[in-house]
Formats: sequence, structure tokens, C-alpha cells
Amino acid sequence: MKQYFYVKTLIVLLSSVFVMTSCKKYTCECTAYNLYTPESSGYTTFTVKGSKAKRKQLCTDKSTQADNDGNYTTCVIK
Repeated sequence: MKQYFYVKTLIVLLSSVFVMTSCKKYTCECTAYNLYTPESSGYTTFTVKGSKAKRKQLCTDKSTQADNDGNYTTCVIK
């Protein structure tokens, strides 16, 4: 009976750890730049969650190329 209790407790504990780590949120920070000025012109943050590849893609998809005025944005996971 004690062995059954320990196995059940271990399963619950491992399941809890798995659920907590899979739902962990990460911060994506986007910084705006201009090609003609050296300093950044602002930044914003938002949260992303999911697998490592998915959260990286969600964050980097927000990055932009330089437009006609030289404005662009880079986003990275912090």
C-alpha cells in the first residue's frame, strides 16, 4: 500500500512539473531603430509561450525590414 502511495505521489509531482514548465511565459522585446540615427527610438515588450522553436518564431516574426524612411524593428526573447 505504501509503494502505491509513493508511485501515485511521484506521478502527480512529475505531472505538475511538466505542466508548469510547458506553460512558462517568456518576454519578447522589440526595439525600433532608424538607419539614419544611431540611438533606438523606442521599445515594446509582450509575452510569448510555447515550445522553444514556436516562441522564437513568434518573437522574431515581429521584426521588420527597413522601410522607405529607414525605420525598422528588431525583436528578441529576453
